[in-house]
Amino acid sequence: MTKNILCQINNEGFTTKPTDLRFMGRLRDKMIQKKWDYVPEPVFLEKVTLEGHAFYGCLFNGHDLLDAGEGRQRNCWRAQSIVAVDIDKCPIDPRTMCKFYTDLGYLPWLAYPTFSNGTNGLHSYRLMWKVEVDHNITYEQWAKVIKGLSTLTEYGDKHARDCSRMWQGSLDGVAWHVPYLNWTYAEFAAKLEIKS
Repeated sequence: MTKNILCQINNEGFTTKPTDLRFMGRLRDKMIQKKWDYVPEPVFLEKVTLEGHAFYGCLFNGHDLLDAGEGRQRNCWRAQSIVAVDIDKCPIDPRTMCKFYTDLGYLPWLAYPTFSNGTNGLHSYRLMWKVEVDHNITYEQWAKVIKGLSTLTEYGDKHARDCSRMWQGSLDGVAWHVPYLNWTYAEFAAKLEIKS
């Protein structure tokens, strides 16, 4: 049972979702090139759900960034540490959605509302599963897991299924948390019936 999160997390939090594309590109490059962070779970929760820190649920080998060419984030990807399903503009609240996933056998580790939560009276949030870092599992294998989890509900954002996606934090706290829960690729592959 891993009590720390291996990830790449921004040093500063945000009070609103950044939308400037040039700023986001610079932030992406900075975060990909920084050293991996090994963050205690309570600190990760505070930074992401209360202080608005952006983070990646994967690990990059950032020194490859300049030589990676097109699709450079994917080419720098080394391992997954968190998989997530993004839910936008949904009539179902995050706790109920977590119970839905739990009933299907996919107990989420964490859920938190995103900056766009409450728009037009609808819910926007992120469901997350912390996973064992395994350098033998490929990008393509994790991509199948993320797609499989996202398609279990009609509300999973089909544009947010990239293993190397940067996730934005929030200021609204935790909606669901099962402390120190870890999943393995093998557990997901068996449940989702993924053929390697």
